[in-house]
Formats: sequence, structure tokens, C-alpha cells
Amino acid sequence: LRKLELPRDSRVYIAECVTASFRQLERLYPRLVGSEFLGMDRVSGETYWNEQHRQHLRHEDLTRLSFADDSFDLVISQDIFEHIPDFARAFSECRRVLRRGGRLVFSVPFFPGQAETEIRARFTANGTLEHLLPAEYHGDPVGDGGVLCFQHFGWDLLDRLREAGFGEVRAHL
Repeated sequence: LRKLELPRDSRVYIAECVTASFRQLERLYPRLVGSEFLGMDRVSGETYWNEQHRQHLRHEDLTRLSFADDSFDLVISQDIFEHIPDFARAFSECRRVLRRGGRLVFSVPFFPGQAETEIRARFTANGTLEHLLPAEYHGDPVGDGGVLCFQHFGWDLLDRLREAGFGEVRAHL
């Protein structure tokens, strides 16, 4: 992020708000907006009480962001896209809310030996959750349980980003 040399007054969105990373970024970018995913039954852009953190948290669904087009200079996501069944839609939404020249910086579990992304779970046409491989769960910063991992990303991730409208696409391992 430091290499991007963004001005302090840049508009930055990060898809988290209860982490040490969020607190660090608040110091760098006073116009930082953060959120958490609080469940499918919630409305993007609304705030909800979270008992674990004893505070109100903004909810955003990365596949249905509440922000206007061209809202941010930078969007950050850390280990979230693997938990989103329709990650391609989430990439498109991130692109939509970025200003011209804006950047998406994210981390995901990445498997450099895989040409194609491995789909581990998905929702069928009737909305039923289907496990294609044994269920894998990762930590949840706002809940007590884990969060289902829907995919392990391979090199086709770069093509998916281009399809979402990103021009300059790079992976750093």
C-alpha cells in the first residue's frame, strides 16, 4: 500500500472494520470507510449492533455494495473473496465503485500450481448449498463460527479480474 503513494485525503474502502489493519489504515487515510459482512439478511450500507464487539458495524455485501459509482481511490480486501460464492460479481462491484485510475488491492489464498480456480462449494439453482469437496472453514472476525471457503484461486484469477474491467492486473506472491 505504501508503494501506491496515495495522498492522505484519498477515499479508501476496506472490507473490514474490527481488525488491527483497519485501525492502522485509519491513521493513514482519514477518509477510510470500513465494513463487515454480517449476513445475507442484512442491507448493504446499514449499521447493525454486533454483540461480540459491542458496537454498531456497517454491513456491506461485496456483491451488492451500497456505494455510488466512482466513489473510491482504493478498495482493499484481505482474505474475503474465497468466501464469496459469486466472486466474479464481487470483483465487478469493486471495479464499479473505484474511480478512474483507482486500485483494488487484495489478498486471497492462492495456489500457484493450479491453472484454474478450484470450486469447493456452490449454491445450486434452487439455492441449496452443494459441497463439491470437504467443507473448509476459516476464522470469522465478527462471529463465533468459521466462514465457509467456496474456492481456492488459481492463475485464472487474473483473467477474472480483467473480465471485471480491471486493466492492469498483477499477482504478488
